[in-house]
Amino acid sequence: MTQLQSQTKTIGDHRFEVFKLPPFEAQDVLIDIGQIIAPALGKAAKAFTGDQQVDSLLDIDVENPHLATGIAELVRNITKPKMRELVHTMASVTHCDGTPLPKVMEITFRGDLPLMYQWLWFALEVNFGNFFPWLGTAIKDVSNQAVAARYQSTSNDAGRQ
Repeated sequence: MTQLQSQTKTIGDHRFEVFKLPPFEAQDVLIDIGQIIAPALGKAAKAFTGDQQVDSLLDIDVENPHLATGIAELVRNITKPKMRELVHTMASVTHCDGTPLPKVMEITFRGDLPLMYQWLWFALEVNFGNFFPWLGTAIKDVSNQAVAARYQSTSNDAGRQ
């Protein structure tokens, strides 16, 4: 998909068409999302260390204090101005039922916040859906290289005095 192509999705009674953000705006949004989510993920990840095996979201121990700390951190990091900025940025590249979303946003989402968040998630997927698989692959590659380098350096030291 090029920058000028779009993806459409019907959510509720509305058809949303979302275009890609310009590269520097996308980068700014990605940095904002990272600053909000990364600390929370770090704290919540402690809930999944050790012997706990989680095969489904339903298996998550919601009473785990690490998970609660991660959720609290996420809520603490989302400010009203930053959330409003994110919504307006994503609205700027969205049409709702053929009309630019900023022109009909108040009417479309009034009394229907779930619709707004479903659209927002879709808009984020359109713009960043290809980034996270790439990031996961890059992190895995760097991790594998670090393990290989550590193994190489320890195997070279074997038998030295």
